[in-house]
Amino acid sequence: MPPSSPYSLNTTHTIPARSSVAVPLSASQKLTVINTHGTQVVDFWALELPTDSSSAPPSPEKPLELTTYLSMSHTRAALLSLSPVAPCTLYTSKRSPILKFISDTSGGIHDTIIAACDIHRYRQLGVPEGQYHENCSDNLRIALQRDTPGYILPAPFNTPESTVPDPFNLFMNIPVKPRPQALHESNTTAGGTISFQPTVSGPGGKVVFEVLVDCIVGMSCCPQDLVPINHGGPTECQFIVEN
Repeated sequence: MPPSSPYSLNTTHTIPARSSVAVPLSASQKLTVINTHGTQVVDFWALELPTDSSSAPPSPEKPLELTTYLSMSHTRAALLSLSPVAPCTLYTSKRSPILKFISDTSGGIHDTIIAACDIHRYRQLGVPEGQYHENCSDNLRIALQRDTPGYILPAPFNTPESTVPDPFNLFMNIPVKPRPQALHESNTTAGGTISFQPTVSGPGGKVVFEVLVDCIVGMSCCPQDLVPINHGGPTECQFIVEN
């Protein structure tokens, strides 16, 4: 059973720019994520909750690692696709269904290739040593600690400055361009290039998911402002949970 949620049902909630939320969800509930201005990438995770309720509830003193999570590599293998296109099912690190991707009015462009930004990425992009830059990896850990205390990422994702599971990057536009001359006729994209492009979603573009198993969904309004994925400046997005 999911922990109590700080986010009420049937209410439009805001994820502030550069910030994040962790939302407990029960099987059969629906989650709508809204690209309010049409310009923002949302890093998205789903962490499956265990079905065994015989043990004591977790606490910050005795946290529970959520070892099964939405996995981009396993979802690509199941769908035989670089990115999910609604309607379809999304899969966990144990190859089990976790979410149904029901509908999409945002243009259908999302990413499963790029890792969540972290402080190491911003160092590469020129942020000086000793200067902090908000990032999606920290945002996920912060949201779990604030909204669902006692539930944490599995090792090795739960240590300071570590990476986190690869997110489903909602609204993120990462085109794959084949090589000018294919390495082999059977595979025209091997050795191809990717690029970071602005979102294609219009204002109010929505994606809707149906929850298949009890889980905690993390969402981060990506703080990236050094490549053009957020049209130059992060902003807020919104979400709604419905039974």
